[in-house]
Amino acid sequence: MKALFITIIAITSFSTNASIVCHTPRSNKVFEIKDTRVTFFNEFDSAAKRELASVVARSKSNDLGVTKIVEFENQKHTIHIADAAHFSDVDDYIVIKAKSGHEVTYPLSCEQK
Repeated sequence: MKALFITIIAITSFSTNASIVCHTPRSNKVFEIKDTRVTFFNEFDSAAKRELASVVARSKSNDLGVTKIVEFENQKHTIHIADAAHFSDVDDYIVIKAKSGHEVTYPLSCEQK
């Protein structure tokens, strides 16, 4: 019952106007996840003020978290948040795949905004 309650809270908080701001370890990728959009910000902009682009994302939701898939700068970005109620530098990550097939995975540090 407790797990169901936590799941409902996580999904509800993620689907409302709340947003999640994430960045890679050296902040070379900073972005905000909000409903159906992902907004990318200028590199190293930890305050997330200078917007580069806002793109529509495909979403896959699971019990606690979400996966967003977007095309940005001619690359496929797969953003995975394992648990939207409890962010983890270990379980949350972004996979960036170039058209040439080169793929890089970075851990994410995220916070509710």
